[in-house]
Amino acid sequence: MIRAAFLLLTAGLILAFASLRYGAVLQADWYPCELALGVILLLGYHPFGESGESAPVNPVLCVCLLAIPALALLQAVPVPASWVGALSPGRMALANPLLRFAPAPTRLPLSIRPDETLRYALRYLAFAATFLMTRDLMWRLPGRQWLIALPPLCIALFEAGIGVLQNSAGVATNMVSGTFMNRNHFSAMLEMCLPFALCGVFDFAPEARRALIACGGAVTATLLLTGIGLSLSRTGYFIALLVVLLMVWLHAMTRLRGAVRVFAVIAGLLTVVASGIALASGMLLERMASPANTTHSDVPFTDRLLFWKETMHVMAAYPIFGCGFGAFVSAVTPWRAAAVTRTLDYAHNDYLQFVAEGGILAALFAIPIAVIVTRSIWRGVFRQRRAERRGFAIACGVAVVAGALHSAVDLITYVPATGMLLCWFVGMAAGLEFDQTP
Repeated sequence: MIRAAFLLLTAGLILAFASLRYGAVLQADWYPCELALGVILLLGYHPFGESGESAPVNPVLCVCLLAIPALALLQAVPVPASWVGALSPGRMALANPLLRFAPAPTRLPLSIRPDETLRYALRYLAFAATFLMTRDLMWRLPGRQWLIALPPLCIALFEAGIGVLQNSAGVATNMVSGTFMNRNHFSAMLEMCLPFALCGVFDFAPEARRALIACGGAVTATLLLTGIGLSLSRTGYFIALLVVLLMVWLHAMTRLRGAVRVFAVIAGLLTVVASGIALASGMLLERMASPANTTHSDVPFTDRLLFWKETMHVMAAYPIFGCGFGAFVSAVTPWRAAAVTRTLDYAHNDYLQFVAEGGILAALFAIPIAVIVTRSIWRGVFRQRRAERRGFAIACGVAVVAGALHSAVDLITYVPATGMLLCWFVGMAAGLEFDQTP
């Protein structure tokens, strides 16, 4: 228990530091986080008595988790040039024009930006460490697993409070973003933590505590929803409403029967409508009605569609090993047509960019992880008979869904703080398999 508390507190402090340092988008802020995550992972996985043993190892899960950073290392290591021509013709075609001015190299890296790829190898190791730690904590804290969600929830509550203060102070263009560089990243953190605040409303604690926990959950959820609304993030707005709807619907489907279930679903829809009206300020409605009227930090949806189309060109040019993690901005240049006035650093779709940078191999390693986590969530939500544990599984599942949906239209895993938070919740969801006794 002491070791678990140490792991949880330390990981929470790392996440808090990354969030407060603008999401740790500067490499100088993320390096100490990577180092600290590696150290506490090693400490946490050292057995300490019977009660301190680590969670059972899932070989497929661990191999796939570690294969992704290993692939990044492979991309950055120079290999014989003849291999590069066979394994990645697109990479060799990019290097050929430079060979006119210098002797032909005997070795080349598969990545077109090996320096950036090495940084991403460390990042994915840090994300894997976060995943393994929270999964391990689900094993070490039976009956107290809600404690694992407490540090991110406290950080999100603090961020939402900063957002409210920013709005009260009248920040420039009314752009509320907490300590993040971008309001969409700020909103992503709040919406991923929102299910655990709503979980308090559905809590199955004894009667003496139930009203207190429900009130605390309602207040926390209200503050998080307020922060999302003030951020004027359109994606955050819709995902927040979906989170509320999913929480109500899943609880109704798993707890109620007959007419009562229908009544609960209708009440949930009305709740979502009411929440949507409450969140929809005049400026947010104006942004949704005029998507072309954006600030310097916004990307119009039409540009996003072009970004995705250009990303598919990169995927076709580097199909197996990818262009190299972190090398997307260089690889997409030959097909650059969208938003010529802005730098296209990201595809604004984590899935497309991940495959473009890592190729088919990266996707093959990521798919088993997704399948294992999805199966664990499904069993926790629909096969767990203990109401309080089922409610916690619902919160974990909805949090993962919120992050997965936001990743489809924005860069979540490419911002270290929100990427770490998503891995935190995905690790918790994977750990639901330890608590599925009927």
